Amino acid sequence: MYGLFFETLGDLGLTPARVTALSIIATGKDMNQAKLACSLDISGPSALKMVDALEAAGLICRLAVQGDRRRYALALTSTGRNKIELLRQRLAEYEERIAAALSPAEREQLIALLNRTALASSPAPRQQQSPERGFRRA
Repeated sequence: MYGLFFETLGDLGLTPARVTALSIIATGKDMNQAKLACSLDISGPSALKMVDALEAAGLICRLAVQGDRRRYALALTSTGRNKIELLRQRLAEYEERIAAALSPAEREQLIALLNRTALASSPAPRQQQSPERGFRRA
């Protein structure tokens, strides 16, 4: 699968993880680094590296959050919006190629099973420790 992924999307210069992060930023309302980390189920420092890489590629930018100088929102740049549109086209091609041997009914069944599996395997919210309150749901 990875071979086909890179054959279809490799010239875009994005790893599967960056494709996912960019897609989340594109569709997420009021997206910030903490929400991205939670959505990807990765640590804050890992999310920071992802954000830095996407920003260095010119695909996203950090925007100041009014009223909070410590926080920023993540948004697509015009280059990022163009890349997302191209990604959508290429991902449709990729999905078509990986499902080519399936009938329409089998594709629907596969999608239903994948959705069910994804919902069942969604991680529980992480526990975070706060010095004042002990553990709490993130």
